[in-house]
Amino acid sequence: MPLEENISSSKRKPGSRGGVSFFSYFTQELTHGYFMDQNDARYTERRERVYTFLKQPREIEKMMIYGLFLCLDVFLYVFTFLPLRVLFALLKLLSAPFCWFQRRSLLDPAQSCDLLKGVIFTSCVFCMSYIDTSIIYHLVRAQTLIKLYIIYNMLEVADRLFSSFGQDILDALFLTATESNRQKRESFRVLLHLILAVIYVFSHAVLVLFEATTLNVAFNSHNKVLLTIMMANNFVEIKGTVFKKYDKNNLFQISCSDIRERFHYFALMLVVLLRNMQQYSWNYEHFTEIIPNMLMLLSSECVVDWFKHAFVLKFNHIPIESYSEYRATLAYDVASSRHKDSINDHSDVVSRRLGFIPLPLAVLIFHVTRISIDFHGAAGFLVILVGYVILTLLKVFNSIVIVGKACCYISDDEAQAANVRVNGARIAVVDPFEQRGNKTILVSQARAQPPEPTVKPPASGDPGLDSKKLLLSPEKNRKLPKEVTTPARLRSMRAPSVDHTVAAGTNLPSRNDDDVGDVDVLRHQAPDSVRSRKRHTATIVKATAIDEEIH
Repeated sequence: MPLEENISSSKRKPGSRGGVSFFSYFTQELTHGYFMDQNDARYTERRERVYTFLKQPREIEKMMIYGLFLCLDVFLYVFTFLPLRVLFALLKLLSAPFCWFQRRSLLDPAQSCDLLKGVIFTSCVFCMSYIDTSIIYHLVRAQTLIKLYIIYNMLEVADRLFSSFGQDILDALFLTATESNRQKRESFRVLLHLILAVIYVFSHAVLVLFEATTLNVAFNSHNKVLLTIMMANNFVEIKGTVFKKYDKNNLFQISCSDIRERFHYFALMLVVLLRNMQQYSWNYEHFTEIIPNMLMLLSSECVVDWFKHAFVLKFNHIPIESYSEYRATLAYDVASSRHKDSINDHSDVVSRRLGFIPLPLAVLIFHVTRISIDFHGAAGFLVILVGYVILTLLKVFNSIVIVGKACCYISDDEAQAANVRVNGARIAVVDPFEQRGNKTILVSQARAQPPEPTVKPPASGDPGLDSKKLLLSPEKNRKLPKEVTTPARLRSMRAPSVDHTVAAGTNLPSRNDDDVGDVDVLRHQAPDSVRSRKRHTATIVKATAIDEEIH
């Protein structure tokens, strides 16, 4: 008799001594089943979550590596092509002094911006020459352990805030300097904006110098307690990120912020390495001692990013294919900025998308390299020349790699979008109105459209059609293929902002919180929220009806 029947019979006869025997209970525990085949869909979904959790580090590292190459390209641009562009602008400005009296601008807006960047970089390097890094090192080292931990966290927060406000300062300077209707009184305003930009870049460079000095003190301490605390501080980031609701666009901003943060760590490691090697007279033994600690710190940052993104995907039901879409978005940015008709410089577009401002970091690296390596004499001039050639070749090679990979990512994204449309596959679209409830809608794409009827050339005896007109104007007889619009392309068409990247992972509202796709396009077509919700609901009902017809 089964266990349930024994229990029910015992309930019907409370006075009787009948019940479950030990042998029946033992047999039931040995022979009962799980019946998992009756819940195939639920357990299949959980298995896919496990696979997604395991595949996530590989996908996030693909995007991270491509983003690091983009940051490296922007960073090397400051040391390689920007000096040449500034020199070219100066030669053009000095070659025709009579243009000053004709009240017309000799430089185009791009050259004016390059000249301003050169002035900012030179002024900040000159101001940094009066800062003694050894005094800063002993000042930081004299603090207690808790103070250093608090100072390091404060410097990290200040670095993000400076990045957000600094981009606005530079944009205001470039806009004021390149306005077409600029008058004489605007020159004083340009000067004020230039002074403000120099103060910002200098302050940000000093801030990063303090951050690098704190890391240097942690590496040189004997007990390594501060270094352990800094590594453990990365895991606090998981607690502040994974237990919040995100959509695909918020995750994209978090990914861009992580790319910028990882490149920032590489720059800090370079500063620490140069200062330590200069203090120990470039001793190889000290190099072997400090490299493992650096690798441990970078490894902890990678592990934290893996777990953070894995749990964000799990809790918010975001597909793993989103990272390939994010790579395609960065690829579209690279392709659009490299176009000959682009209105923005490629370094500016990438900087805004990733929240990375290269000028303060470039000023710091230049200053630390100048005080750590002896460049006096003919040998120093030869080292500078060889180093510039190497950096230029590295910049060209890196640009070739990122442009080539951008073409591959764009081709894959368009092919995937075309394949989805032709096959009528079902794709997951996150409902922006139900995002807080983690509801994902499966929307069936429209059925494949029948091929366009091709116009056959007329017979030789047909008097009604002229074969010459047909051959000379083919666009009137056949329809040209339309450009494939993908979610990654739509996301790249949105104006990038450093504020969204800096505020990633917080509860701050963002105007780009809606998902990219057909639902997002319909929502932007209706400004009124009530009317937009009605149209959105009608779209969902229609998509569900199409889905039922297909199945």
